[in-house]
Amino acid sequence: MERPVDVDQGAGYTVKLMINLLWFAHLVASSEVLAMGVKAGVDLGVLRSALLASPAASNFLESDIMGILESGDYDESFAMVPACKDLGLAVDLGRDIGVSTELSALVEQIYRRAKAKYGDLSGEMVPVKLYEELAGQELRLPVAEAAAAS
Repeated sequence: MERPVDVDQGAGYTVKLMINLLWFAHLVASSEVLAMGVKAGVDLGVLRSALLASPAASNFLESDIMGILESGDYDESFAMVPACKDLGLAVDLGRDIGVSTELSALVEQIYRRAKAKYGDLSGEMVPVKLYEELAGQELRLPVAEAAAAS
């Protein structure tokens, strides 16, 4: 039997969860793409430029990830605890309303793995670090290229 949706939370609450869910999913997908491409021998700057010139272009690839690509700054302004909490709530919401949450649940698992490895207070960007370690290679642009990309 389906559980009723808690309508008391309101549209703003749901929209916040959906924004965070999509951003986290985009971060995980982008991390995987960049790590895979670089590990396969594609220059990081070339890969990023190609992605930005394609339908895959995004604000995340254009600006949000630059702190990592330039200097390894994983931005700890939004900790993993609330990130994982929001992901769990989004997955629960999907299940409550009968919407498949397979991809969302996988993103949540990746975030929980990164939280377990790097700590509760590590920033929401540390799944990038997880992919770097899995690939055995940091995602960093050369200094001159990073300056030009900013």
